[in-house]
Amino acid sequence: MRIIRILLLIVLTTFTGFPTPAVAINQPDPPSAFIRSMILPGWGHYYADKDNWNRGKIHLGAEAVFIASYFGLLTRASNLEERYITLASLKAGVKIEDRSRAFQLAIGDHSNLNEYNDFQLRSRNWNRLIEDSGENNWNWQTEDDRIRYNQLRSDRDRVKNQLPGVLGLMAVNRVVSAISAYNHARNRANHPGISVLPVADGRGSTGAIVHVDFRF
Repeated sequence: MRIIRILLLIVLTTFTGFPTPAVAINQPDPPSAFIRSMILPGWGHYYADKDNWNRGKIHLGAEAVFIASYFGLLTRASNLEERYITLASLKAGVKIEDRSRAFQLAIGDHSNLNEYNDFQLRSRNWNRLIEDSGENNWNWQTEDDRIRYNQLRSDRDRVKNQLPGVLGLMAVNRVVSAISAYNHARNRANHPGISVLPVADGRGSTGAIVHVDFRF
């Protein structure tokens, strides 16, 4: 990076002192802006320019929406799962908490255990037979109950399948926000940097040296 320094010497012969201290305008660091927005979208924009971070507000708002959507979907999926587990217990007489996915699908595809095992025998899927025991035995009271069970399970799976998409959008939002914050900070850093220092010539005259840094 080439730096052009313009030194302006202003000699003030009418003053015996310089009333103000040195003033420097700090420039934002682009990598710091990038990291901040990767942690929290919008933070890097706020760091780069607290007076103009509208783009950051958009990314921050999007993050809030994604987080709310994610936990909303989690809650919805949990509610649906609780409902079909309760339905199976009340209407089919079987507890399916912590049972395998294959078992949960089996009770949704067949009205009772005997029907399921008969189907597997006819299909010669002997390895898929389920032992006829109390904990494995189910019998749906009505066909509508079984259909309702399948619908609830399908809805739960559909909701859960949306969660990775929301996480993906959150990741994309972070990357886009970080790149934007980096560029915003870099553009700010390319603006002239100004510092003012008081000087005295030893003869009672006081002036100032103004440093203007152009970076490109």
